[in-house]
Amino acid sequence: MKFVFLACSMLLCALLQAQRPLGLNDLTGNVPVRKVLNAATPFSMLPAGNDKLLIVDFFGTWCVPCRKAIPNLTAMQSRFENEISIVLVSIETEAKLTEFLKKQSGFSLPVIVDQEQNFTKIFQPPSYPYTVVVAANGTILAIPSAEEMTAENITKWLAIKGEAKPAMAAGASQEAAKPLTSIEKKNTSEMQSSNTPLVKLSQDFIYAAKTGDATEGFVEQLNNIPLDSIKNGLKTDDEKKAFWINLYNAYTQVLLKANPDAYSKRSDFFGGRQIEIAGRSFSLDDIEHGILRRSKLKWSLGYLNKLFPGKTERALRVDRLDYRLHFALNCGAKSCPPIAFYKPETINQQLDLATKAYLTSEAEYDASTNIVRLPALMSWFRGDFGGKKKTKRLLQQLSIIPAEANPKFEFKKYDWTLYLKNYKS
Repeated sequence: MKFVFLACSMLLCALLQAQRPLGLNDLTGNVPVRKVLNAATPFSMLPAGNDKLLIVDFFGTWCVPCRKAIPNLTAMQSRFENEISIVLVSIETEAKLTEFLKKQSGFSLPVIVDQEQNFTKIFQPPSYPYTVVVAANGTILAIPSAEEMTAENITKWLAIKGEAKPAMAAGASQEAAKPLTSIEKKNTSEMQSSNTPLVKLSQDFIYAAKTGDATEGFVEQLNNIPLDSIKNGLKTDDEKKAFWINLYNAYTQVLLKANPDAYSKRSDFFGGRQIEIAGRSFSLDDIEHGILRRSKLKWSLGYLNKLFPGKTERALRVDRLDYRLHFALNCGAKSCPPIAFYKPETINQQLDLATKAYLTSEAEYDASTNIVRLPALMSWFRGDFGGKKKTKRLLQQLSIIPAEANPKFEFKKYDWTLYLKNYKS
């Protein structure tokens, strides 16, 4: 590759301190490049003023999807050699990146060592890989997924790269064909990827946990995501619920597959802080009761809140508790609801279906005795369901009990037999 580089890289200096990550239609400025590896010609800045399309790809050596994307990026750089410049950015150490490059064959892309996170703080990538396409005039044309890095889309971006109208760039990005990801191709009947990058990451993680693929890259990626990226990347309750439900179910699978004996001490298993996200330690209980149940005490039948929840929990938790999450969280037991791949775009329909499917199969009404037998979890968290009055209304809406019925509630015994293949088809 032939790059001509000047003294600074073409990105954002004026907005360097801005807390909002750059997005579509934002304009770029300058950010210094302190160290670059694998460059055919040494440089201290990315191509500027040479009318090339700039493609910046944030990656990590620990990120499996990132590594899988590199051959395609290399092929695109070769195919459009005189028209685009692809540069990788990593926050890892120079030593680790150098060792990684030594093991690669045919790796020709330059890698910026961003330990000072000059680039990362500006774009705040919510998941990896994270790619940004920048036009010659400094407009961000697209933030494509790895699957969208196709010759067809690059041709479209090149056609508009010199335009001074950001709206045209945004339109082109939205209209670009969006091929199915490898996960979607394998699994279109049970999962469609979310448009929210963090949620898509959680979907990919849970799919790997289901299929037995390597999950170490996802674990490390989640640990390396900046906390601010999670706060900024999950704005709505629908996004938060989808992300954290998927993570809860994925980590339950990963942890119990690695050590099934941990289930013999369930209080330690659910309460132990063995999950690293954004550089912080979480337990499954933290995710369920702190984030998803909005700081509820675990053993209070759903009626009591924590008096002093932590700062991180307050920043990440949902705004409103949704009782339907109890029909989506899978704790690894035989009595748990099945696992689905949740996404914010359709999560309300998904949770409605999960609620109906679980209750219609588990709840039993005996008209002769006017007794309805309910799953144990509806006793443990009865406050979440609004007490007996609202629970009765829910059962009537689902036609589990007649509209005029006022039955006595009884609760079934929970079957804690370990069962890790309970996936919704």
